[in-house]
Amino acid sequence: MKTGMLSPKTTYAAFLILKIMEKFSGLESVPMKVSVRFVGKMKVGNGKEDCGSTVYLRFPSDRPVPEDHNGRVPQKRKDKWMEIELGEFFNDEGNDDGEVDIRLREVKDLGWKSGLLVKGIELRPEAV
Repeated sequence: MKTGMLSPKTTYAAFLILKIMEKFSGLESVPMKVSVRFVGKMKVGNGKEDCGSTVYLRFPSDRPVPEDHNGRVPQKRKDKWMEIELGEFFNDEGNDDGEVDIRLREVKDLGWKSGLLVKGIELRPEAV
């Protein structure tokens, strides 16, 4: 997304809007990596790509969620969809040259996944 479409000097949070269907496969207890960052600033100090943080789209209620998930699991919304915060960023200048990259990926368990319905991503300015 081009940062010129957003208000300058504003912090935004990115939320994935989703549903997990009754018949799902490959999503239970699978950690997903999420990141929200500016294009061109995807590397950390050692030159490797920044992997972001970990979230779980579906986790059994009878097991504790691992510590590395940063407290991010989907929350129910009034419109019957669910949402999960992917991260946040500060749109410093808001010029047309910048781009924000938002990612959700899972690459360790290469089995098939099914039952994930994505409505989209919402960007919300944080309240001042």
